Order: sequence, then structure tokens, then C-alpha cells
Amino acid sequence: MRAREAWAAFSLVFVLVVLAAGAYLVLRGDELSLVSALVTTLLAIYFYIVYKRYRVEVVPEGDLGLFDDPDDLLILCDIYGLGTVGRPMDHMARLRRFASENRARDFVWVAPRAVSSFGSSLEMRPQEGAEKSGEDLGTLVMRMVSDSPRPVPAMGQLVGGMARSQKRLAGIDACPVCEARRLRSENVCAECGADLEFYAVLAGSRIGRELMHRKSGASRRKLRYPVPDLEER
Repeated sequence: MRAREAWAAFSLVFVLVVLAAGAYLVLRGDELSLVSALVTTLLAIYFYIVYKRYRVEVVPEGDLGLFDDPDDLLILCDIYGLGTVGRPMDHMARLRRFASENRARDFVWVAPRAVSSFGSSLEMRPQEGAEKSGEDLGTLVMRMVSDSPRPVPAMGQLVGGMARSQKRLAGIDACPVCEARRLRSENVCAECGADLEFYAVLAGSRIGRELMHRKSGASRRKLRYPVPDLEER
């Protein structure tokens, strides 16, 4: 079951539980207006959180080659629920397939494992043998192309096709990843090796903010670029 259907099933159960609790409070003698306000508030908060947290942007297939940090690929796979087992090239292959399948979408639903498992438990299973259908030639070719190496975009390109700008770079006071103070002459963080402008632009999107939130905790574990030893200067 896809994440959207899993959320629909999970949300239906949540709504029924909240309504049942509200009905119990009314039967117990609590004031109807207060119970109605409580139920409405709970449902509004729930759906707002789910919509803001689990409806995330799809990174276009053409931008995936810009993510040359293995940690970024791992985090994106985790966000999209694609699995985190394997090498960076496996993560890239999963992301390319995912981007290709959702090429016409700007946003896609994702779900935690618990919600996906809950939805799958309610799903009607197809009859045995019905799901064993062979891939047509077009699907097979697309899958092989998605798994094959792609040319890396020109160095210096930013996500969304945005061009680099000295004005934008000058407005970055601290590293978006590790929050280290930036010197005016730097375009790469001297602390964690992050491309400052790349991550500053990325952080302007919802998926970028989620990636940055997860990446910041492990920013010192693996550098995006080698940082020269200042003592050797």
C-alpha cells in the first residue's frame, strides 16, 4: 500500500477514535460545546501536522546528481521511505527510480514504518499469482536506464537550476549545516566542508529543511569536501 493510502486508513481510525472519545465525554455529562471544541482542535492539529510533515517535495531527477555527499543520499532515501541498506550507488539508483515514477508530481506522501505497516495490514491482498506479471519492454528499459550511471551536472550548479550569486553568498553568515561562523572569503565551510551556497539554497525548500535538520546532527561525521589543515599554512 502506498503512503497516501496508508495515511488515509490510519487517519480514518484516528478520527473514529477521537469521535468515540468525544461521544463518551458527552454521555458522561460534559458540556457539548467544550467537547466539540476539543475534538475539532485535536483533528485540526493532527491533519496540520500530517500535511506539513509527511507531504514532502520530490527532488527532480536532474538535480539528484548534485548530491555528491553519501550522507545526503542516505537521508533522502530515509525521508522517502526507500530503505537505507546498501552503498551510495544503490541509494542513488533508488532515488532516480523514485524521481522517475513521480516525475509529474511536485509533492509526494511519505509515511513512517508504523503507518505503512498499519495500512498494509488493512490492504486486500491480490489472489495468488495475480501479482506475478512480467514487466513490459518499456518498463524494463526505463528501470535499466534509471539504474545506469548518469553524467554529473556541471560543477557549480545549484538545485532547481539556480545560478550561483556573489550577492547570495555574501548574505550567508553561518554554515547551514554546522552553524559555524563564515568568513567573508569562504564559499566552503572550514569546519564541516559543506558547500555553503548549495545548502543555503537547498534549505529554502521543505525537503531541504528536513534534510538539513537530519544532517546537522551528523555534520562532522563525514565531510562533503576536504578541508585544508590550517596549521599547515
